[in-house]
Amino acid sequence: MTELNFQELAKQGNPQAIASWLQSQLQSEDITVTVNLNGDYLEVFLDASPVPAPDKSVEFVRKQLTDLQPNSIRMVKVEGREIGQVVSDWSQEFILEDPNIPQENYPEKSLTNTIVTNMETAKNMEATQPEMKELEKRLRSTFIVVGMVTGILAIAVVAFVGKLLNEPAATAGKNLEETPTVATLPDPFRDAVNSAVKAAELGRGAKTKEEWNLVANNWQEAISLMRRVPPSSPHHELAQTKVAEYQKYLIYAQESAVTLPSPTPATATGEKESTEKSTKKSNSEKEATEKSTSEKAASEKSTKKSTSEKASNEKANRKSNPEK
Repeated sequence: MTELNFQELAKQGNPQAIASWLQSQLQSEDITVTVNLNGDYLEVFLDASPVPAPDKSVEFVRKQLTDLQPNSIRMVKVEGREIGQVVSDWSQEFILEDPNIPQENYPEKSLTNTIVTNMETAKNMEATQPEMKELEKRLRSTFIVVGMVTGILAIAVVAFVGKLLNEPAATAGKNLEETPTVATLPDPFRDAVNSAVKAAELGRGAKTKEEWNLVANNWQEAISLMRRVPPSSPHHELAQTKVAEYQKYLIYAQESAVTLPSPTPATATGEKESTEKSTKKSNSEKEATEKSTSEKAASEKSTKKSTSEKASNEKANRKSNPEK
């Protein structure tokens, strides 16, 4: 649509055409012009940041509308607003004069009443503006607080869910009473020691392939938990040492599951070796005692036999020499 068409429509009283005409004559992209027509009462809103000056703005609108002379418009109200705001910062009204009609032809009484009404409206608007601005501030503060609370709740939920997903598998079979609460922090070092003790106990009686695989699984779990001990923990250095130690036991258990050896790892069979050694020593002492007893019995038997033979010889001699 050309500028001439805008002008013709504006003269006919079309509000959109009036707004477009004023915008084109304003020649500024910083100020946005909107128009509202109610009967013969025209409202012109000038939105900009910062708010345009009232004197120059009103004079500009007055001049353009006086030259344009749109049909059926007698009263004009110009308002200046901050971009994005609902309440105007200032407003002024004026009667659109027709240069072809003498000024004295306007009814004086009607003009006076209109001016008084406009002044009262302006006062009411000015009294309402601080309340509207205060309401806007409160709404903004409320939105900010609600946003912060929502963000904090979202972070708390994410942290809680992440903690539940990262719990060690060793606690999966525990009773509900033994399940740590949200406020209790996991202790990977303690759990690793528990797994190692369990592996050592199982290793003492492991005989089949399945039993040795179970022992290996417990050593693997103990190693994994020891590696989770954080550097801030007082057990961090000890945990690194235990990782290397448990690795040896894990290899032994894995090999035992294949070869099924008679001996068991040192940590699991130390007491058994000591018992076997003591048993061997006792058996050795018992064998020595039995051997000594056997030799003594044989000696006594030999002595009795010798004595019996001697007595028999003497009796025979007596029979062969009766005269003696």
